[in-house]
Amino acid sequence: MYKCPILLYTEHMDIFRQAWNKLKTHPDAWFFYGFLLTFTLSVRKVIKFYPLGGQFNEYSGIYLYLSDIFLFLTLLSWVITILYNNYNKSSSNTSPSDIANVPGLPCGTKMFHVEHFSFLWGGTLLLVPLLLVLWSAISLIWADNKIIAFFRSFKLAEFYLLYLYIIYIVPRGTILKRSFQIIIALGLSQAIIGIWQFIIQHSIGFFWLKESLISPDIAGVAKIIFHGEKFIRAYGLFPHPNILGGFLLISILLTWSYSRLFHVEHSEPHPQPLSLERRGWHFLDVPRGTIMEIILIIQLLALILTFSKSAIVGLFIAVFYISWKNIHKMFHVEHFMRKGILVTLIIILGFILAKPNVPSFLTQSLQERLLYLNVSRGTILSNPILGIGSGQFVLGMNKNVPRGTFLESWQFQPVHNVFLLIWSELGIIGLGLFIWFLWKLFHVEQNISKPDIECSTWNNSSCDVYKPTHTNNVPRGTLLLLRETLKIFKGALLGLIFIMLFDHYLWDIQQGQIMLWVILGIIAGLSVKKEQLD
Repeated sequence: MYKCPILLYTEHMDIFRQAWNKLKTHPDAWFFYGFLLTFTLSVRKVIKFYPLGGQFNEYSGIYLYLSDIFLFLTLLSWVITILYNNYNKSSSNTSPSDIANVPGLPCGTKMFHVEHFSFLWGGTLLLVPLLLVLWSAISLIWADNKIIAFFRSFKLAEFYLLYLYIIYIVPRGTILKRSFQIIIALGLSQAIIGIWQFIIQHSIGFFWLKESLISPDIAGVAKIIFHGEKFIRAYGLFPHPNILGGFLLISILLTWSYSRLFHVEHSEPHPQPLSLERRGWHFLDVPRGTIMEIILIIQLLALILTFSKSAIVGLFIAVFYISWKNIHKMFHVEHFMRKGILVTLIIILGFILAKPNVPSFLTQSLQERLLYLNVSRGTILSNPILGIGSGQFVLGMNKNVPRGTFLESWQFQPVHNVFLLIWSELGIIGLGLFIWFLWKLFHVEQNISKPDIECSTWNNSSCDVYKPTHTNNVPRGTLLLLRETLKIFKGALLGLIFIMLFDHYLWDIQQGQIMLWVILGIIAGLSVKKEQLD
């Protein structure tokens, strides 16, 4: 039907006006979405770097990423919003209970009550990672390169602030749901790019997105050997296939669980098709489950093409943890296992037919890691308590390589084990704090007094008041979904912990660090909410 230009203009202006009002109400949330959309990219400005082996080295530089800018805007707008609302609160005669129910007031306004901080501090969810940040900063005293040590400590503090923001804001249903959607969409797009790269066996040409320059003939590019020929592994827009594998581990888990966690109607035997007519798509009418299965299959295929063994095994560990107790009723594990067995058989059959170079596929990466293990051992033995300082491992490799060993420029890399890397740089003190932090995320104390919950934690964008002393006021479905969501992210963390045993990017590369701290923050936030509702 024809509409007059004036009416079209008015409708478009209404859309922009609504979007602007939402941005003004919760600017931090929208900047956070921008942060999620950009964190997988390597778009950055190299501020300074120290050459190693006569060449640029990833681990001896200082960078400003596009995602850093969005994170800074997120944190800044969050703090300004809190201060503004606290000022309005102190300058008015409105009671605290009335303020909690004012429409449009951010849920974070009353999150900074002493009781809420007491719960977190008493549970060490804030204290332990803060001590790790402070210890990293203290290591500047004995670090050889204090500029790199300062930068690495600053980055750790930056991601600690991200962790705090996620604890207080993201576990809300609306933001968490949109975060799921963004990560799933990113997982699909990165998977398609990775599959495309593997098919054409070179870069696609997305250099404006800082796509890695890859080809079988380029030295230093991750490859796999089949029939004596070199094939590049799927990179996506990440700097290495292993990092794409770690991200796909997370996005696959979120894709697998999304329909059940956010669409209660799927508990029916025959889910209703998702009609997209109300969204303007009149030509498409397919079951929602079918869409998610297609997305899941594409991501699984891309994960296989990364040939990241640690990510693939980590995914199996995560699924096993999630499916261990009473999960079959909700996720139909029998159906999932049948598909999993079929996919596994296809992988094994393809592996046999391709006749890969088995030593290259299984043992070459382990042999390459032996050098870094030896360097780490020498570094730890010389500085077991304090370490050599944050970010100093690669810079000091020449001091601890075996006598007579000459390092090529590409060999200046951290030890491929996060725990050994932390021990080398921050000593047994830093390693102990990190392990304690991980352990605490799986063991939140039960005996701490539980403050009021001023914000709903699931499927409700408004601020409701729940009283922990009246547990019957908490919807049963809310608590169930909260527990299942917590299980999903704990499973993801277990998968990442397995990856930490064989790689280092979750500690010292931007995309990997963000993946880790986002998962840590969501687990901490959901753990607090669960303890308050139980």
